[in-house]
Amino acid sequence: MIESRIQPKSVGRIVAEPFVLSLAVVDALVVVAFIGVGLFMHAIEPWAFPAYTLRTATPFVIGWAIAAPLVGAYRRRVLESVERTFAIVAAAWVAATLIGGLIRSSALFPGGAPPAFLIVNAVLGLGFIIPWRLAVTGGHRWRSGRG
Repeated sequence: MIESRIQPKSVGRIVAEPFVLSLAVVDALVVVAFIGVGLFMHAIEPWAFPAYTLRTATPFVIGWAIAAPLVGAYRRRVLESVERTFAIVAAAWVAATLIGGLIRSSALFPGGAPPAFLIVNAVLGLGFIIPWRLAVTGGHRWRSGRG
């Protein structure tokens, strides 16, 4: 029988590149959406100031781009376990928040990064990135017959 489902293939410990690329792009969009909601909650309409929104989100997108691969957020094993997804993605987001805070504290980006901001960013950001990545894991498990 011919298998018609598309399965991510493993390249070493990282899932095949096209899947990872699309996952990484959506991860970045989720981070930008989170920052956009944060701006909106602070009475800044992100759609009215797209350049400001992107400048505000960029440190955290960079933080995610650095942290996620380092902690293993794109490894096949993460897609096979809800618990592992939660733990790895949470660790990646906390690290991304810290890296983003360091970048945001530089003169290149607006806003600064006081500790209270980083704590709120880490906790509320989990509410965006975790559900999305749990949905990906659930979809992967369902497609592979384990969900």
